[in-house]
Amino acid sequence: MFEEFSASAESIAVGITLAALGNLGFFEKRGLRYLQYFQQQEYEGKRFLDWIIEKRAFDKRASAITVFCAATSAYFLSVDDRGTFLTGVFACMMLLWLAKQEEDPTGTGKIKLKMTERARRIFRLAMWLYVGAVALLALAVWFIDGVNRLPHFLLASVVLTQAQPLFLVLANLILSKNEKELQENFAKEARSIIKSVKPRIVGITGSYGKTSTKVILADILSSVGPTFSTPRSINSYMGMTREIRERMRPGHRFAVVEMGAYYIGSIRRMCTLTPPDAAIVTAIGGMHLERFGSPENVFKAKSELAQAVPADGILVVNGDSEFCRRVAKENPKRITRLYGLDRKSGHLDAYMCDIKATADGTSFTIEFEGRSYRGFTKLLGKPMLGNILASFTMAVSLGLNPDLVIAAIRHVKTESNRLEPVKTTAASFVAVPGKKPIRQGRVLRLNDAYNSNPVGFAAALEVLSQQKEGRRVLVTPGMVELGERQFEENKKAAELAATVCDMVAIVGSTNRQALLDGLFQGGMPTEKIKKFDKMSEAFSFLGHDYCQDGDTVLIENDLPDLYETVPVF
Repeated sequence: MFEEFSASAESIAVGITLAALGNLGFFEKRGLRYLQYFQQQEYEGKRFLDWIIEKRAFDKRASAITVFCAATSAYFLSVDDRGTFLTGVFACMMLLWLAKQEEDPTGTGKIKLKMTERARRIFRLAMWLYVGAVALLALAVWFIDGVNRLPHFLLASVVLTQAQPLFLVLANLILSKNEKELQENFAKEARSIIKSVKPRIVGITGSYGKTSTKVILADILSSVGPTFSTPRSINSYMGMTREIRERMRPGHRFAVVEMGAYYIGSIRRMCTLTPPDAAIVTAIGGMHLERFGSPENVFKAKSELAQAVPADGILVVNGDSEFCRRVAKENPKRITRLYGLDRKSGHLDAYMCDIKATADGTSFTIEFEGRSYRGFTKLLGKPMLGNILASFTMAVSLGLNPDLVIAAIRHVKTESNRLEPVKTTAASFVAVPGKKPIRQGRVLRLNDAYNSNPVGFAAALEVLSQQKEGRRVLVTPGMVELGERQFEENKKAAELAATVCDMVAIVGSTNRQALLDGLFQGGMPTEKIKKFDKMSEAFSFLGHDYCQDGDTVLIENDLPDLYETVPVF
């Protein structure tokens, strides 16, 4: 083919080929990093692209190198034919060098990339789409342009480099129909297992408290019979499908199923997989407004669980929540019970009072059906006590003896990082090999890092305020997914923190200004406020430079990579 071209055309063709190969090699590495964030957005294309725009997560390094090579190539075209060829070699080598510098997303970040079969399919197709786009670009430049083919190819390839996230979104869109078919085939298998095992299914949903209530209730029910529940916070349709296929066995008497609302209709879909005999609604509030747009839409999404419970089933709802009371009123069942810690909102079937908390746990009294039950739990905070009360109410509604349930509650645990008290040392905050922490004092660490919401944040600060020994420290990046209320809710929480804490460490930039405004409004001096880009940096400061004997550190929320850091591409 090259015989038909002049020497200049031949060198340009080789230069374009080399530059194209460098671009493809770069995408093979960079595409995986974008896939990590795409996966964290649950493969929702719009949310992923909105995040890229908001965080300005555009490519800078590869684009800068490519533009430089384009300018160099244009210069050499007018000076030395060999320079054009060398520019192509340089572009290829630099792009491949950049690719080598890219982090491996399967081994880095708070939430690592999981190369599931779906992720592999998306990336494989995105790679082929990208190869096709690069090839078409090369052909287009070759047949349209004259002597400036290589510079034009390089400049145009910058557009492809910037558009790399779009190829992942497009691949996912193309595969969506086939993906749904695969999902439904797996779901049919899970439904068959459910029909065969016939467990009594208890569904749990709410704006917060789902996972903790699931763990507590499963522990209680396990005392009287084999109980199936999912680990961690698995609460999606496909997550539940996988768990049922892999872990549900004949003999499971109960199944406690956490149901997350990702869109209106998602819980309804989940209920076709695990049709509930009973349900708990822990709370309906302003969380996830970013996803649903309004409290009314959150209510509609959460109500789907109560609607799926048959008329002769059991519905247990949080009577301290106005929206939960509305769920109970609009979806009455044979047994409908309200639980709560505050009778100001109206009648409660199960009421918790006489609450006394220490660093070792909480004692309480539950009033139920004319009797009082004195109990104790190692867990802390009113939201967690509400989860315990919800589990108590459901367990006795399922027929368990109340005294047995109270005894079981004494030993229940929840998933880690849910206002979990840990007696430790300052050294626990840092893990730098070979570097000895300066601080060696005893520290009470309140781990509430899993997530946060306005109610939980206030409750955690209340627990922190009860610690009388040493200094009280808050480490937080603030709350997310609160939509238009996010700034004000973070500001309000920080204003409260200013009245409780001796020092506040703000992590990341997502809510920094709102938290600062609230702290200043609450009267906290500037010297008692520290700012860090990452949680690890805040921990290093605490372990090396700040904490001393008797201090209490509350870790309120820990944002994933999507929110905490602005990735550099």
